[in-house]
Amino acid sequence: MNVRSKLDMEFSKQKGLYSSEDGACLQKSIITAEGYAITECALAVLSDLKEHKSYIFDGGFAQTLDIDASVCNGEINSIWEQNILDVIHPDDLEMKMLNELLYFHHIQKASGAMRFRQNLWQQVRIRRHDGDYMTAMHRLYYIPDSDGNTVRFALCLYGPLLFPMQNCAVVINNINGTNMSLDVSTGKDILSHKEISVLQMIANGMSSKEIARQLSISVHTVSRHRQNINAKLQVHNSMEAYRIARSLGIVI
Repeated sequence: MNVRSKLDMEFSKQKGLYSSEDGACLQKSIITAEGYAITECALAVLSDLKEHKSYIFDGGFAQTLDIDASVCNGEINSIWEQNILDVIHPDDLEMKMLNELLYFHHIQKASGAMRFRQNLWQQVRIRRHDGDYMTAMHRLYYIPDSDGNTVRFALCLYGPLLFPMQNCAVVINNINGTNMSLDVSTGKDILSHKEISVLQMIANGMSSKEIARQLSISVHTVSRHRQNINAKLQVHNSMEAYRIARSLGIVI
């Protein structure tokens, strides 16, 4: 399972939380996305996590990229803007997905409206028409459902990098301008310290009996930790858990 699949699973957990009165919410979000595209000459992608579709608006930036600009305006039946993702440098694409997963976990811990009063900035290399890569800015905003609490939309904005960034990914507080670096260590609180230890020992080839002896716990407790790890990472076995945890920087 890759990071994108993990994000899909995180979004799917919200299926039963969406409001049935969403027409006005959708139209308001579409107007917001189109407004960003026009005023900033940006490429805006509004992904509807409930209906699993996206609305794409190009204010001009797509014309510099190695993509068919005709597909950069309209509606697609996916929350992933694949034509755009295909021209992001492969190394940056995996990190982009990882940062978005970490950011989703970050805002889920925020209280009330504060989770929607911040956004993620990250720089990515994106391929131009001439085949060379340029450094671009990618910003991610989550927009609530009509209940004001559930994440309903993801708004991605692509544009040229206007100033150098010290960190590749930063969370910006939209109210007071403060920021925090987002790095793989942010993902370490997905699992408890004990679960991280157990998973690292599993990755090192230790059996449940050996882990129990090393940590001075019972084999039954080790089994319970295994089950909790798989549940939290939404996987079916320890090998999948290790791959996800390693991509998140939880284990080495």
